[in-house]
Amino acid sequence: MIFANSDQDFRVEELFNSIGIYELKKVEEQTFDVIMNPDDDKIYIGKFNGNTIICLQDVPLESLDENMSRAEIAMSSTFPNSDIVTFILHSVVNLWGYSIVRKGKKIRVRAGSSEGGTIVEYGKITKEEEELMSQSRLDENGKRVFVIDDLPDEEFADDQVGENFVFNISAKYFGEPLDFSDELFETKFDGYTFSRTKPKI
Repeated sequence: MIFANSDQDFRVEELFNSIGIYELKKVEEQTFDVIMNPDDDKIYIGKFNGNTIICLQDVPLESLDENMSRAEIAMSSTFPNSDIVTFILHSVVNLWGYSIVRKGKKIRVRAGSSEGGTIVEYGKITKEEEELMSQSRLDENGKRVFVIDDLPDEEFADDQVGENFVFNISAKYFGEPLDFSDELFETKFDGYTFSRTKPKI
């Protein structure tokens, strides 16, 4: 997902066009638990706890870089006084990632997977990351490992705790961690099919 910490009014089609999503056709609305990992040809948008949330494939991956993605630029323009946040989780390869843009500037991005380790880390540690980061150290190979308070005899790699970082950051915006937010999972989102090809005029 990519979301703005704002629920201000805006033109959906105009925003979607600015991130490369065209020819929208409305489909049945769905709850978040159904569409948090949407089909390739669908995009969903909804509001929750003062946030405007967009769920779609591929586009959030473009935010996992120290540079601003097209979607982050578009969202920052539409919601100029809002944080623009991207979350990515995929359990098959322990893919995890988050990006935070504030006032049109990327301030933090971290991401990784079980296959690639930590692939990007940029910006200063946020308050929401501090507790977990305080339980980490660099091993003899220079890789970050975590010793969690509840399991002091075990070491965990970044990808094994990546989702915990996402959940901690999500609590700041959603009022509770993503994995505990039953209200979000039951929130209905508007859905659309779309084309990635800009129509000829």
